Amino acid sequence: MAIVGPDLRMRQANQAMRDLNGLTSEQMAGKALPELLPHVEPRAWRLIRRVLETGEPAHETEITGTVGASAPGSRVWSVSHYPVRDRGGEIVAVGLIIVDVTEQRRIEGERDDVERRLRLLSRASALVGASLDLAATLEGVAELLVPEFADIASLYLLDEALDADARPDTLMLRRATIAHGDDDWSSSASAVGSVYAFNRKTAMYRALITRSPVRFTYDDQVIRNLEVPAAAEYFRRLGLRTGIAVPLLAGRSFHGGLFACFGSSGREYSEQDLQTAADVGSRVASAIANARTYASQRQVSVALQRSLLPPATPVVEDMEIVSRYEPSGAGDVSAPPPGRPIVGQPGGPGRTGPAARTEAGGDWFDVIPLSAGRFAFVIGDVMGRGVAAAAAMGQVSTAARAFAALDLPADDVLTHLDSLVQAMSAGPDGALVSCVYAIFEPATATIALANAGHLPPALRDPDGQVRFLENPGSALLGLGGQRFTETHHAFPPGATLALYTDGLVESPGVDIDEGMERLRRALTQSGTAHATAGRLMGLIDHAGGHDDDVTLLLVQAAAVTRRDTVKADLASDPSIVGQVRETVSAALRDWDLAECIDTAELLVSEVVTNAIQYARAPGDLVVRRAADAIYIEVSDSDGRVPRILHPSDDEEHGRGMLLVEALAAQWGTRPTHTGKTVWCQLAAVPRS
Repeated sequence: MAIVGPDLRMRQANQAMRDLNGLTSEQMAGKALPELLPHVEPRAWRLIRRVLETGEPAHETEITGTVGASAPGSRVWSVSHYPVRDRGGEIVAVGLIIVDVTEQRRIEGERDDVERRLRLLSRASALVGASLDLAATLEGVAELLVPEFADIASLYLLDEALDADARPDTLMLRRATIAHGDDDWSSSASAVGSVYAFNRKTAMYRALITRSPVRFTYDDQVIRNLEVPAAAEYFRRLGLRTGIAVPLLAGRSFHGGLFACFGSSGREYSEQDLQTAADVGSRVASAIANARTYASQRQVSVALQRSLLPPATPVVEDMEIVSRYEPSGAGDVSAPPPGRPIVGQPGGPGRTGPAARTEAGGDWFDVIPLSAGRFAFVIGDVMGRGVAAAAAMGQVSTAARAFAALDLPADDVLTHLDSLVQAMSAGPDGALVSCVYAIFEPATATIALANAGHLPPALRDPDGQVRFLENPGSALLGLGGQRFTETHHAFPPGATLALYTDGLVESPGVDIDEGMERLRRALTQSGTAHATAGRLMGLIDHAGGHDDDVTLLLVQAAAVTRRDTVKADLASDPSIVGQVRETVSAALRDWDLAECIDTAELLVSEVVTNAIQYARAPGDLVVRRAADAIYIEVSDSDGRVPRILHPSDDEEHGRGMLLVEALAAQWGTRPTHTGKTVWCQLAAVPRS
C-alpha cells in the first residue's frame, strides 16, 4: 500500500511496497514514482493524475512493468486508486492498494492457451472427419489455422505415399493448398499444384527423419535450401520469420507435410505449439490416408461398374439411343455414339483425392437385340454401394441378358430375375434390385413394359405431352411371392422414352415428387436425343448434395419412319395358305423385292401350315420390311415349340422345319402369353 501526493512523490508506503522496488523509506523520499519505477507503463501515472483531478476512484486496474531484482521479469499488478481528502474535503493525495497478480494471470493464460488449443484440435477433428473430399478438407484445415495458429499455412502432398523409413535424396511434394491473410498477393511461389523439391537440409526432411514437427527460422540458408527462384521475394513480401514443418504420417506411410508460419504478426512458436502442430498433423494425415484408401476402393468399384455397362450402344433402325452415366459426385459421363466404347473418368480436373461423397452404386442399363428386329431396353439399380453393389449388378445384368436371349415376355424376364435375386439375397450380402424391362415391337410401334419397384419411365408423345408409365403393384426384385404385369404403350414416330435411376430426380435437397416434376417439364421440350439427354442431366442437384449414381437411357423414335408392314389373320382352314402367299407376294412386289418372293412364299407356306395343323385356332401373320431384312412372324395359340426332325427317306412328313432352316437367314420361336410366335428372317437389298 502507498499514498502518493499530487507531485507523484511517495508520502507513505508499507513494507510490501518498499520490498517491491528494494528501496528504504529514506531512499524513496523526495523521488517521484516515475523515477522510482521507470519500467512501469506510463498509464499508471496518468491514472493517479486523473483521480487527483476528478476525485473518482479507479478499481482493480491492471498495470504491467518490471521492477528489478526484487521481482524479476515482467509483472502484472491489480491497482485500486482512492482519493485522500483533508478535513476541508480537498483532495491532497491518492491511496494505492497494489496486488501482484502475475502468477494468477500466468495460470489463466496457460489455461486459455490450453482451451484455445483444444478448440483448435476439436475443430480440426470435426473438419477432417466431415468429408472424404480431400481437396476441400485440406483447404478447410489451412483456413482454420489462419490466423489462430499461423499467419500463413500450406499443405503439400506426395503423389503417392512414401514408406516412413525411406530416405530419398529429395522429397517431391505438390502444394495442395495455401491460406494467408494477404488476398491481394500472388506469386509463382504460392501456386497451388506446383511441385517443390525438399532436400535433406530442409526442415521438412528433418521432420520426416525425426517423425515430429521441426521449428525453424526463415533466413537466407533456409530460403536457398528450398531451391525455388521466387521464394526469396515471396518470403520477404510476406515477412515470414519463423515456422513449423509438420510431417503428415499415418502408420508407416508419409503422405506429405504441413507448414505453419508466423510473419507480420510478430508471434513466435512455443514448445506447446509444437505439440499442437503434431496433433493437427496426425489428424490431417489420417484424413489423407482414409481419403486415399477410399479413392482406391471407389476407383475399383467404379471401374468394375463401368466394365459391366454395355461397351457400345447398338444401332436401332429409325431410332436415336443415348445413354448417360454419372457416378455420385462426378461430372456427366456421356455414352458414346453407336459402335464406340463408353469411356469416362470418376473424378474432375484439378481435384486431389476423391471427388465424390459416396461410393459408386449399382446402377446399370442395357440395350439388347431380340428376335425379328425387336429390342429390349433395360435399366436397374442394385440397392447399396461399393464393390459389392457393382458385383451384384454384374450378376443381375448378365442374367437379364441371358433371359432376354430366351425371348421371353417382359414380365417373365422379371419373374426369372426375381428368383435369381432371391438366391443372391440368401447370402450375407443380400441384395434388393429395382428394374424396368421394356420391349420395343417395331411391327406394332409399341412398348411392352414390366416394372419391378423402379421409378416409372417417362414417355413424351410427339405432341410434347409427357406421362409416366405407371405399373401398379410392382415390387423390388428379391422379395419373392409376387406377380409382375406387362403393360403396352404406343410408341409412334417422334416419341421419346426416358428410363432413369433415382439419382436423377432425388437428392438431399430435392424430394422425389419435385424431381419428377422437373423431369417432366424438361422432357416436354423438343430436341435431339443428345440435346434432351444433356438437358435432363442438367437436373442433377450438384449444389444440394448429389450423393447417388445417375443413369439415363433415352430412346427417341425418328419423326419420319418407313415401317412397311403387312398383317393378316389366320383362320383354322388350310385354304388360307394360298391367300397368305398372295398377300406376301403383293407386299414384296410393292416393296421392290420381287427377288425374294419365291423364298418368302415357301417360308410362309411352311410356317402357316404348321400353325394351322397344330394350333387348331386362329392366329395371325406379320410381314415387315426392315432396312436390310424381311421379317416373317406367325403367332398361334399352341405353346409347343416346333422342332427340326430328321425323317427317313420313306417318311412323308417332318421336313417343314428343315426347309425353314435351309431357306431362312435366321429363324426361331419365342413364347407369348397366348402361345408362341415363330419368326423367320430373310436378307434383303438395303433400301436407299
